[in-house]
Amino acid sequence: MRALIITTGSRGDVQPFVALSRALTQSGHEAVIAAPRRFGALVSRHGTEFLPMDEGVLALQDDLTHRGLLTALTSARAVAPLLRAWLDDVARLVGTECDVVVYAPKALGATDLADRIGVPSIAALTVPLYTPTGEFGTPLVPARLPAALRRPSWRLVSAVEGAHRGLVGRWRSGRLGLSGPPAKLAERIASEGALHLWSRHLLSAPADWPSGAAPLGALGLPRESGWTPPESLTRFLSEGEAPVYVGFGSTVARDPDGLTRAVVEGVRLSGRRAILASGWGALSSRPQSSKEVLVVDEVPHDHVFAHVAVAVHHGGAGTVAAALRAGVPQVVRPFVGDQWFWGQRVRAIGVGPAPLTGRLSPESVAAAITRATEHTDRAERLAELVKEEEANAPGDAVRRVLAAASRAS
Repeated sequence: MRALIITTGSRGDVQPFVALSRALTQSGHEAVIAAPRRFGALVSRHGTEFLPMDEGVLALQDDLTHRGLLTALTSARAVAPLLRAWLDDVARLVGTECDVVVYAPKALGATDLADRIGVPSIAALTVPLYTPTGEFGTPLVPARLPAALRRPSWRLVSAVEGAHRGLVGRWRSGRLGLSGPPAKLAERIASEGALHLWSRHLLSAPADWPSGAAPLGALGLPRESGWTPPESLTRFLSEGEAPVYVGFGSTVARDPDGLTRAVVEGVRLSGRRAILASGWGALSSRPQSSKEVLVVDEVPHDHVFAHVAVAVHHGGAGTVAAALRAGVPQVVRPFVGDQWFWGQRVRAIGVGPAPLTGRLSPESVAAAITRATEHTDRAERLAELVKEEEANAPGDAVRRVLAAASRAS
């Protein structure tokens, strides 16, 4: 069986699909990944064929994410050229030999491509977005919703998708030669199912979900053999008690200098040292490393989380999963999208305090770090369950993809 995997987004969005491709090839199948060209090295390092795609859509997604839901609903005209460039690259995949298309919902046009090739498709999600429930509202809404509004809130997902349905429909008929409008993703996923790639120990399947929607567990990559920790990191970890990790991934903050001052001073007030991962813009790169603070651009979570006392991060699905796997308590400072949702789940399962919100102060950061350490035993116990689950997740995911490939298109 040969799978065409189409994904886009941040590294955290793409990495689970690379792990899925590894699971497929290790099971004797073939996989090819189509993703923004910046991820070519990541995909190739793990032995998967790579098809580079346009990257303009990443700028679009960052812009919409950081400007909020209303912008996503009203910006179709301004972003149309970026979407057309992505869709044109999707159309060029028509000649790709495959038996099934596995796609991220962010990857516009993937289901239409499957229809054009004449093969089945199946979505893979790291966030619950397309299977409504009355137990909680859509993760797109940061606020907790009363029971009466939870199920209706899931319509917002289709509203965001609907902003670009006209563009996708014209591309579908003009470039792919398909008749009829594109299917709504919620309807497509309801009929085809999806791979839900998060831990059931983080979020179990709601009682009103279909049986096939149960989460399979997160798909992680093995520690990259080619990566060697810098000497400064090795020395810093050996020179004192376990530090606090602070990093907000690819999130962009409005005031990186102010946020950096708050977290550095907050860690100091807590009586601990810090590893500060400046990332893509949430934190300033101006602080100089010292005996108390080591500043790095980025460092693999699977390496550093095993050596820290607390992980302070943005609440991305991949980072939450990495911290769960490492058994380290978490402090979530959400910025956008589903990060509030995962921050609340971290609190609910007992591996961290309530998420930090609003403008941070050194005092609020210090208090959250101190509270997080009270969850260390729970985090360590849960890590054993998560690792057991993740040992089975790749095989379960492969079986689901095989079942999808066996369907008549």
